Amino acid sequence: MRGVFTVLRNLLLSGLVCASLGAQAQPTLFAQSSTQLDQASRQAVQAGKTLAVWLTLPDCPGCEEMARTVFADPRSIQRFQRHFVGVQVDISTSDPLTDPSGQTRTPAEFARRLHAVGTPSLAFFDAQGQLRYRYTGVLDPAGFARLLEFVRRGDYERQPFRLSQRGQPRLYAAAPSSQLPRQPAFALDGSDGRRHQLANWQGRVVALSVGYTHCPDVCPVTLSELKAAIEALPPSLRPRVQGVFATLDPARDPLPLLRDYLASFNPSGGAPLVGLRGDDADTARLIQQLQLVAERQPGSDADYSLDHSAGVFLFNHHGQLLGVSPYGQPLARLRADLLTLARLAPASSAK
Repeated sequence: MRGVFTVLRNLLLSGLVCASLGAQAQPTLFAQSSTQLDQASRQAVQAGKTLAVWLTLPDCPGCEEMARTVFADPRSIQRFQRHFVGVQVDISTSDPLTDPSGQTRTPAEFARRLHAVGTPSLAFFDAQGQLRYRYTGVLDPAGFARLLEFVRRGDYERQPFRLSQRGQPRLYAAAPSSQLPRQPAFALDGSDGRRHQLANWQGRVVALSVGYTHCPDVCPVTLSELKAAIEALPPSLRPRVQGVFATLDPARDPLPLLRDYLASFNPSGGAPLVGLRGDDADTARLIQQLQLVAERQPGSDADYSLDHSAGVFLFNHHGQLLGVSPYGQPLARLRADLLTLARLAPASSAK
């Protein structure tokens, strides 16, 4: 029995847990939560490892993506397990915790003390419970591996941590927030009669705008510019770009209305635009995943308008968010970005 408990203890120390003893193991990093970070720090030191604390929130889309794509990745688990012990802290809770240095404070106070202004954040501590390094932002498995090596080698004493941009095309579009997921997870009904996720357009560049059909100016201008930018591409590349418009006003935008509204914005020689609509829960998830603004403003006669995020979200043919083309930028820049991404998409995407 002692051997069994030793194995379980080692799994917990490495940040891994299993769904159950009788089921196939489904390991994931940072599955263990704790309010006794001082104890976790001592256990890490005893194991000859470094304590890593994962700061998260329940409604953090970047946290959700990393839990799904990084913390369950076998290679990431193996790399982490060699040198680190992982503990998760939900900074939305009010239960006090004891930090690695032995001080008692709330999770929110702990995060502020680390200057963790957002989530997802990773904080690494030395043997005395003092902060070694903190990083805030979404990482893919390769970026996570580089961060672990950066901390392990103590490179933070010589230079800041920088994610490699190798292999990423240079765009005029603004880089997405570091806290945004790189492959947002949402599903909405399409004006083409299908249920859509970004994965449905694998192989195509996706240019996504959001708004509502009652929008007086921003939405029609954005869609007109998107149409013009696609039509300015070489004819062979136009079908590689999928224009998408997601409504933030599902109560007034049924799918037939979306289909009719978008008909006048279909680019000549390109793929017809697809309108997306969900119920209130679907729309809330879209807003959460892309960290959108959608605020209702009352009008006359029980009418209303929406103050909402503007611009075009640009996804490459792998469904990765690479940039946000801001509203009002020169049309030539949107066209140049679509050209850059379309050239990288496979010719087979032109259907």
